[in-house]
Amino acid sequence: MSGDYYARRRGFFRRMGNMFRLFQSYVKSKSSLIIRNVIIILFLFIIVLIVVSVVIFWLVRKGPPEVTVPKVTEKELIEGLIILQKKGLHAIIDPRYFSEYPQNTVVEQVPAPGSVVREGKDVKLIVSKGPIISIVEDYTGKTLAYVNNRLQEIFSFQGKTIKIGNISYVISELPKGTIIGQYPPPNTPITNVESVDLIISKGKEIQAFRLDDYVGHNVNEVMQILALRGILVQIVTEEVIDPSKNGIIISQNPPMDTLVNRNDTVKFNVGYLPSEREKDRLYARVLNFDVPAEFEEVMVRIIVKDKIGEREIYDAESLGGDNISVPFNSYSNTTVYIYLNDGVFEVRKLE
Repeated sequence: MSGDYYARRRGFFRRMGNMFRLFQSYVKSKSSLIIRNVIIILFLFIIVLIVVSVVIFWLVRKGPPEVTVPKVTEKELIEGLIILQKKGLHAIIDPRYFSEYPQNTVVEQVPAPGSVVREGKDVKLIVSKGPIISIVEDYTGKTLAYVNNRLQEIFSFQGKTIKIGNISYVISELPKGTIIGQYPPPNTPITNVESVDLIISKGKEIQAFRLDDYVGHNVNEVMQILALRGILVQIVTEEVIDPSKNGIIISQNPPMDTLVNRNDTVKFNVGYLPSEREKDRLYARVLNFDVPAEFEEVMVRIIVKDKIGEREIYDAESLGGDNISVPFNSYSNTTVYIYLNDGVFEVRKLE
C-alpha cells in the first residue's frame, strides 16, 4: 500500500512537470505577440494622455471672454455699478473724502478705462464721500432719520462721534417730522460739540393742506417736499428740447390750491431730453409710515426694490402711533415692502 502511495505521488509530480514545460513552451512561442500588444497599449495610453493634457491646457488658458473696461469715473456710483454689471465686471468700492467731488461720485478706477480684462474681474472704484465735515450742518427741513444716518456716516469715519441730544416736538405749519430748529446752530465748529439738540414739527392738527404751484420746479425737490407730507407722487415723462427743462415739472394734477390729504396722489408731467426720456430715473424720495396704534412695541423693517436690486433702508423698534420718515434714493418703478415683526404689513408701488 505504501508503494502505491509513492507511485501516485511520482505520477502527480510528473504531470505537473509536463504542464509547466507545456506553459513554458507556449510563452516562448507567443512572447513576440505579447510584447507587441503591450507596446500598442502603452502607445495608445500615451496618445490619450497627450490629447487630454492639450484639451485641459487649452480650456484653462482660454478662460472667460475678454471685455474692455468702460469709463465710470466722474459718474454717479449707482450709474457706474450698472455699467460695470453690464460688462460682467465686479466692483470693489473704496470710499474716501474729497472736497472737490460731490458725494457718491466715482473719482478713480483700477484697471484704467480701455484696459482689456476677463469677465468677472474686480474693478476698484474710489468713491467720494464728499468733503470732510468740520462744522455742524444745517438740518432744518430734514427728518430725524436723515440726521441720524448722516451723523453715523460722516463722523464715524472721521473719528469724531456726535450724537442726537434732546428732541422737542412742537406744533407748526411745517409737515410732521420736519426739523425746524437745532442747537448748536449751523456752521458751529465741531471741535467741542458732543450732541445736537433738535426741535421737530408735530405738524398741524389738520392733516390736509393746499397744493402749491410746482410747475417749473425740479421734480426731485418737489418729491421730497410732498413725501414729508405723506403725499404719493406719480411721474409721467414728456420729451423736451431745451436742456434747462430736463427734470422740470411741466404740469401737475390736481392743480394749485387743491386740498389734499395724507396718502393722496399728485401726478406730475416732467420734461426730459430725448436721450434721457427712456431711461429709468433716480429720484430722491422720503418714505412716510404711521406705525399702527394697536402695537405697543414693534420691529419695523423697510425694504426697497428697484432695478438695482433689494436694499434695506430702515430696521428699528418703534412704538405704536409713531410716524417714520426715511429718506432714500431709488429708480422709477420701485416697490417698497414694510415688515412688522418679520411679517409683510404693506407693499407700495412707486413710479
